[in-house]
Amino acid sequence: MYIILTSKLGEYDARPGQGILPVESYEYFFYDKKKADFTIAEVSGEQGRVSIVESGEDGRTNSVPLKFFEHFDTVEAARAELEQLVTFGSIETRLERTSLR
Repeated sequence: MYIILTSKLGEYDARPGQGILPVESYEYFFYDKKKADFTIAEVSGEQGRVSIVESGEDGRTNSVPLKFFEHFDTVEAARAELEQLVTFGSIETRLERTSLR
C-alpha cells in the first residue's frame, strides 16, 4: 500500500513515521515557483502515523493516523494521482522528480 505525503513550503512539513518508507520524491512548481514537495511512501502496516510539523520557531507537531490518507495499491497508481492533482487545464504546473531527502 502507498500514500502521498505533502509538504508545503513555509507552512508545514510531512514526516513519515515508523512503518512508512519514502520511495519517490517530487517538487511541485506553479508558474516556475516551487510550491510544495510530494513524497510517495510505501506503508508496511496499518498503525503508522505521519507527523505534520508546522514551520517556524513555534511550529506545532500533529501526529496523523494513516486512516486519514488516501491509499493506493501500487506506486503507479500513486503517481497517476499526483499527476491528476497538479494538472489544471492550461495552467502552467510541473512535477520534477528529486532524490529522497
